[in-house]
Amino acid sequence: MSRWLCALAPLLLLGVAACGGGDELTAEEVVERVAEAVNEPGMVYHAIGDDGSEVWIDVEKQKFRRADGAAGGELTSVGDGWERYTFDPSDNEVLVRDTSPQGPARPRIDHPMVLWVEALGVLAYGQEIELIGETVADGREVIALVARSPVTKDGEATGATLVDRVEVEPETYLPLAFERREEAPPEATPSQDRVRILYTTSELIPREDLPDSFFDPSVVEAQVSTPAESLRQMEAHGLTPYWLGESYESSDGRLELPKGAVVTEPAARTAELHYALMIGTGTAGADATPLLGSVVVRLAPNPGGFGAPELTELGGERPESESEIAVRGVTGTLFTSLLSPDGASCETGGCPETERLYRRLVFLVGDTAVQIEAIGRAATSGVDLNGYNSESGLVALGEAMIRVEPEGAAP
Repeated sequence: MSRWLCALAPLLLLGVAACGGGDELTAEEVVERVAEAVNEPGMVYHAIGDDGSEVWIDVEKQKFRRADGAAGGELTSVGDGWERYTFDPSDNEVLVRDTSPQGPARPRIDHPMVLWVEALGVLAYGQEIELIGETVADGREVIALVARSPVTKDGEATGATLVDRVEVEPETYLPLAFERREEAPPEATPSQDRVRILYTTSELIPREDLPDSFFDPSVVEAQVSTPAESLRQMEAHGLTPYWLGESYESSDGRLELPKGAVVTEPAARTAELHYALMIGTGTAGADATPLLGSVVVRLAPNPGGFGAPELTELGGERPESESEIAVRGVTGTLFTSLLSPDGASCETGGCPETERLYRRLVFLVGDTAVQIEAIGRAATSGVDLNGYNSESGLVALGEAMIRVEPEGAAP
């Protein structure tokens, strides 16, 4: 659901204020005409907003698609009835939500199309709607309606009011603009800024002009990136990506990349890969326990931004020793924590019985700077389970680093 509609959905629907007399339309009748205007058999309503959004609504078949511009990360969502498929970039996964109205109150336009265009959402959920009538806005003749709805927090009225304005084309009744502002009580500051969206395109197009799969959930699923795809995207920003693959195993332990373990910052040209050390056995390691962040690989254009790992369980200073070491035919720098378990303040307990709490190795692979961190991981006995927390373990990981192959290339 659009963030503008979320504020309105819980409101109880009150009466619609009439405007004018005689044969003039009421606000309720204008709302009905707008709903009818976007519902023409065999046609799809298409709108483009000046905020970078674009929406397609097949009212007859209850199929929907919306693309959000730069403000929304250029993400595409689709809908089938009241079900909405969206991509969550933070978790790199598709979410499916039931957006049907909850409770006894129903939206004035009781159809899922109201979730996909801000103007339709206002006409569906606005508490009290007043018909302003024909006027001129942004150089266009429009019919304007205004909805006023109280702002609530935790079920209590705050004293503020949302004032939503919808402008429609006088002949076709297709939406032309949406505007929202908040009227705050005296001496109070509005909780949200004024927003106005002009629909630069508001039209009906033949359904047959769209591909058969245009509203399919696969459109959303295509936005999910594999770890390799996320890293390959860094090449467009001038960083050659290297990794240990989605999994890596040696005598020092088995590493896996969990979901969401690849973090890229294209603007800074940096990437992080947070490998989990898998402990336990089972078919394909199904019963293994992941010790998250046991090995972290960082990539950057140069090593200037690298530093000691952020270990929240350690208090105080984190002094390190520094030495040169050979890796991949170049000279790298090995940083070793000078803190032993005896000298560390492990606020959460469980300091491993190891010589050092962590080590990190910094070196160059061509034009890419790499830092590999190995963090001590304690078993119940306190023994360090992370075999990579050693000079030989880190060097072995450095030697095993491979370039992320272009899509379609053999590994």
